[in-house]
Amino acid sequence: MLEDALRDAFAAKAGSTPPRSLGGIADEAIRGAGRIRRRRRAVTGGLAGIVVLALAAIGVLQIVSPQPTGGTGPSTNLALPPRTDVPSQAPTSTTAPPQAAREVDAYTGTAQPSKRVRIQFPEKGSVVAAYQAKDGFLVINNQADGDKQLVLQNDDNKQQVLVEEAHDIAVDNEGGQVAWADAGTMTVAKRDDDTQQLTKSASANVPETAVPVVFVGPDLVLGKEDGSAFDVWYTSRKYEEKWDSSVVRVFGAHPDGKSIYAEVRAGTGEQPMCLALLSLAQPFNVRNRICGLPKAAKAGSRISPDGHWLAYPVDGQKQVAMLDLTKVFTSGEKPRTWNVSVTTKTVWLNATTFVVDNGTRFQALYPDGKVETLDQTSDGVLLVEPLTAATATTG
Repeated sequence: MLEDALRDAFAAKAGSTPPRSLGGIADEAIRGAGRIRRRRRAVTGGLAGIVVLALAAIGVLQIVSPQPTGGTGPSTNLALPPRTDVPSQAPTSTTAPPQAAREVDAYTGTAQPSKRVRIQFPEKGSVVAAYQAKDGFLVINNQADGDKQLVLQNDDNKQQVLVEEAHDIAVDNEGGQVAWADAGTMTVAKRDDDTQQLTKSASANVPETAVPVVFVGPDLVLGKEDGSAFDVWYTSRKYEEKWDSSVVRVFGAHPDGKSIYAEVRAGTGEQPMCLALLSLAQPFNVRNRICGLPKAAKAGSRISPDGHWLAYPVDGQKQVAMLDLTKVFTSGEKPRTWNVSVTTKTVWLNATTFVVDNGTRFQALYPDGKVETLDQTSDGVLLVEPLTAATATTG
């Protein structure tokens, strides 16, 4: 039943801040204060004590949201030199100290009765993104001072802080790679399911306004915090800045592991929105492009786990659009749309079910045009997105 499947995709009573939201002026001031504080720590060499606040789910996305990464090969038009970095244990994993946890309902997603689990949430702050991995939940927490934190809660409800403090965090679509930006350094690490630790793969000096956007195989797409430009870091070599301002936003990775779907700026005579398939390069190479599509809102856009569909709230409209990414560049097929109220809380429950929050309840939208209003109320409920590795493991 769909209701049982939906329960696999959310755990109740959490914050509702959408992934990759920049917020308003007050939020920007908080972020700025966080950057200043991190710079001071870098100069003095001191590390302030951190109150570890635990969560419950695994995040990417992010994005944004987590997107299919496909293969793991590098870009085909750039030869990569042999790796020279020596992996080391990332000094970021700590056990969360005991704290009063709110008890909330979480669902495994199978056709079993729901079970109640204990999940710890920050008293001051919100959850940016939550994901279900094969070994528990990963949660990206937005703390009150503007910093973010990544926490793993395993199946025994034990919590592990993987990244204590960062300006921004991204996790790949399988939960095996993590990237975070902090004080002008971008770090990439691999996650060990057995030890539940992060092992550092590489790090690079980046502008303090750079944020991790999405993994494409082992490589990482970066964005400027204000969304003005994007770039690529081939993580097996030194990062060199070559920002591409023709890219407006990145929706996610193509399953081939070598390219991304993105909105690009409209040219003369073209009608926004323009969707493009871009190969990784500096600047990005346009493989396919189409314009005149319904314009996506700033948040809530997501690619299905199999990379087949792009669904998003339409900017300025009470509407959701869905594009068939296997046909959009060749057939001229118009996107399917639904006239529904929608917030920025959205998730792909599986490859063919896109769930949105209409402000009071969740609604499920299907590629065949069907829409279903679900019994679950949405107030205070955090959608938990299953990662592809978890889906493959649990069936």
